[in-house]
Amino acid sequence: MKTPLAAALVFFAALTASAQTSAPGMPANPNQEEVTRDGLWDGRFKGGAYLVRCNQIIALSKHEYVADAAARVVEVNLTMNSNMTVRFYFLEPVKLEGGGVLGAGQQALDRARAMVQDAASRVSPTIVEPKVVKNYPVSTHAHTVEFVVASEERLNSLHASLERSFRSGQGRIWRE
Repeated sequence: MKTPLAAALVFFAALTASAQTSAPGMPANPNQEEVTRDGLWDGRFKGGAYLVRCNQIIALSKHEYVADAAARVVEVNLTMNSNMTVRFYFLEPVKLEGGGVLGAGQQALDRARAMVQDAASRVSPTIVEPKVVKNYPVSTHAHTVEFVVASEERLNSLHASLERSFRSGQGRIWRE
């Protein structure tokens, strides 16, 4: 009597454990990259998707700058064996430096920004997701594809994934 009960418990435990594992080919964490054998780097973003053959990448760069004295930008540029340039970037408002009045001003700005984002996210969760903004015709870049990424951490992950594919030629699926 004890043997069938023990066998049933072992079977149930094994069944439960196998049901909790991720599907084949899918990463356990959706933000992790998935290695593929097709030689394609596949970026899946909230604002779209980008697919490139790894052996077509000829340069990869990452740099940081301040745009119009208003935004800190961290940018990853991908140059291919074509006339297209791809930019992935994270941006945030420039922080005021200094103490006293400047520090108090920065704190007020940060609080106001947080309140606006909180209120906007209650209206629509996607309203506060960053989006690429272009001012035509001023910001028209022929043959340029741009993606904005929500956090600097994810941009660093994207750069590392692209670098691994660039160096090895091995395909990957990267998810924002």
